[in-house]
Amino acid sequence: MFLMKKLSYLILAGFIAGCAGSAEHKVVSSHEAGDDDLTCKQIQTEIVKTQVIIDDVNKDKEDISGADIMDGILWFPFNLIAKDGNYKDALEAAGARIKALKELKKEKNCSDSDQSRSSSLKSEGLAAELEKLSNMRKQGVLTDEEYATAKKKLLDRF
Repeated sequence: MFLMKKLSYLILAGFIAGCAGSAEHKVVSSHEAGDDDLTCKQIQTEIVKTQVIIDDVNKDKEDISGADIMDGILWFPFNLIAKDGNYKDALEAAGARIKALKELKKEKNCSDSDQSRSSSLKSEGLAAELEKLSNMRKQGVLTDEEYATAKKKLLDRF
């Protein structure tokens, strides 16, 4: 009986630990190798991809999931400090990347007229697709790993 009770506690602890998970967002570099060789269209695409990272971080900061609650219970305050640091680092790095890309755009005399209209439409489509993927993950249709893979494929396609 004692062994069964101990085993139950172990399984419960494993389940609770498995539910917990920190949000980790990509921290981009403001200047990447090959940036100088980008075309105006590619620069705009990089700006949109970086904006998606910013939107993702801001959305994650607003959403509270079961994993966040478990993290708070199990790892408070360490997890909160780590998450806050990741959010801050990701947002600062993405902001610096966008600034550097906009400066590169100016240096290359890129026009904003047709590209911005086209990019805006693509960006809206991308945002809608990312929202669908996010909802599928929240509903349990996609695992975190499947979501990450699908999101990467979507961003690479853009």
